[in-house]
Amino acid sequence: MNKIYSILFVTLFISGVCAADKLPDFSVFAKNPQYLDMEISPKGEFLAFTYEEGTQVNLAVMERESKKIISSFDFGENRHVSSFSWVNDDRVEMTVVTRIGWLDGRNQNPLWVAANADGTKRQTLWDFQGSNMRMISRLRNDPKHILVLKSHWSDQGEAKLTRLNVYNAKRKFIAGTPPAARHSRPGIVGVFTGLDDQVRFAYEYDQGEDEVDPDDDKGYLHYKDSQQKWTRLTLPSVRKTRPVVNLIGISADQKLAYFTSNHDMKNADTAGLFQLNFETKSIKLIYRHPDVDLQRGIIGSQNQLVGVYLEPGYPEIHYIENEANKADIDINKSLAGAFKNQFVAMISRTDDAELAVVRVRSDKNPGEFYLFDNKTKKLSYLASSKPEVKASEMAAVEPFSLKARDGLKIFGQLTIPSNVSEKDLPMVVYPHGGPYGVSDRWGWDRRAQMLASRGYLVLQLNFRGSGGYGEDFQNAGETEWGAKMQDDLTDATKWAINIGIADPERICIHGVSYGGYASMNAVVKEPDLYKCSIPDAGVYEMAMQWDKADSFRGPKGGERKDWYMNYAIGGYENVKERSPVYHVDKLKAALLIVHGGADVRVPIDNAYLLEEKLKAAGKPYNVLYKDEEGHGFSKENNRIELYGEILKFLEKHIGPGAPKIKSS
Repeated sequence: MNKIYSILFVTLFISGVCAADKLPDFSVFAKNPQYLDMEISPKGEFLAFTYEEGTQVNLAVMERESKKIISSFDFGENRHVSSFSWVNDDRVEMTVVTRIGWLDGRNQNPLWVAANADGTKRQTLWDFQGSNMRMISRLRNDPKHILVLKSHWSDQGEAKLTRLNVYNAKRKFIAGTPPAARHSRPGIVGVFTGLDDQVRFAYEYDQGEDEVDPDDDKGYLHYKDSQQKWTRLTLPSVRKTRPVVNLIGISADQKLAYFTSNHDMKNADTAGLFQLNFETKSIKLIYRHPDVDLQRGIIGSQNQLVGVYLEPGYPEIHYIENEANKADIDINKSLAGAFKNQFVAMISRTDDAELAVVRVRSDKNPGEFYLFDNKTKKLSYLASSKPEVKASEMAAVEPFSLKARDGLKIFGQLTIPSNVSEKDLPMVVYPHGGPYGVSDRWGWDRRAQMLASRGYLVLQLNFRGSGGYGEDFQNAGETEWGAKMQDDLTDATKWAINIGIADPERICIHGVSYGGYASMNAVVKEPDLYKCSIPDAGVYEMAMQWDKADSFRGPKGGERKDWYMNYAIGGYENVKERSPVYHVDKLKAALLIVHGGADVRVPIDNAYLLEEKLKAAGKPYNVLYKDEEGHGFSKENNRIELYGEILKFLEKHIGPGAPKIKSS
């Protein structure tokens, strides 16, 4: 088996090698992916996949053997199929949302739709008006129905089990969840089905009499014993906030359930992997990484949990080693060995586990899809997400960590131009948006790769407040928008200078959304550190932003806005201190302001006010506005123009990038 994979890998590697004398065109980075995600049907007859087309993300179905496209689902301009799955052998469900701009956060008007593989019998399943619904089981023995959890805002998140007809959308509440305590609120908030599609594991949360004070909160785990009776166990917690509890899997013998949680951690927490033993009624921590949360479960051929995915820099899997998991683990490891320096994942299987879709990705590879035949142990190529991308022309992405000025460990990654001397490089600091709960991860990033292709070192930092490093790390960003979160970016910039990889005279900062805010705030807070800044879709006046944005409209919008202002910057009294428009007199760096006129998450009024203040202060600047764009440019032609303007601007102020090392 290993020999087959090794031969395959060598063939793929050699076929991808090409001369890198010519720089890749902008379109390589700006083009929409041809394949975003892919899933095989239960019997293996069809492959469903999502793809970008203009401003839309559509879904198509192809016959597996012939590769013939038999249907395509188009929901109109700016409508995106955000997720999908097969509900029986020839019917697929899709969640559709509205997005204008790649970071759009508006009310996305979600719609849940089902249709046959050939495009017939479309049916709206749910419109999410006031209630949420999600599938938890396909019900393999009942092809007309799926098992869903339905919750309504008025129930504070309590989940109710429902059988949903995937052909006519008729719903029926059913028994199956365990009984919560009489006065528990909200009650059962999560369930997990066993390998037989029956609910076997659930989590109950009781916020107590005081909804704000966590001291009287309680959590409980429910499971079905060997007599099919529900047993309830208290989940002890030492936290002063509601603990994270995510149900992620069950063992092949259905005697062990698994969940990730931080309930046992008072400080410096990350979500670890816990095992609940139904026979001994015991809860045991079986794995925790000290720096990062465990992100999701890795499911095996029997639908059992075989491991957990995490990213402590590079992606990896922590496996649950036992006899039932051995075959799946061996196959996963063999596949990983065939694609060196890439991450390999089985993302979809047939019901008999004989065929599987495998996705391969890396820092230089946006993603490729293969079909794995479990009988022959062979892979066959299906498709590439972006076939125009040549791995040999892409830059390596290297994780790093450092201590911030107050001692907090922070994490990030460098995209390093190829074939250059890694010393005194011109650098672009590229902070992510969000900012809370969001993070940059190892992989192929179109904008970072575009910049690196022209010789610029790119630094991305997961500053405090970012997600994936434990709840405490995220909460360390509380009240620190523009303060310690900004200092983290400064510290990382100086770190890159101090280790000699970045040229202190050639530093620029560029980001989108919160990254746009941070890019503008950086050059007024640290006017001598950066030579230029490219803020894109940024917040520049805190109070005006939240008055005009879509974020806090609707019932109790004012209350939510007040809460967020307190959480982000410590209250309205800090608006002038944290808003860059009030400090443009300190500006020394060159400035290129980018914004979309249809942006509702961060309205373009932010950019207009910034212009007004810059003019009053006599500060020069450049702008690139596109009326039809939303929160981040999403149209291919506009991305090409944007990338061209960014590179001209960088070349003028810190460029023209690092020179290539001449090969002998």
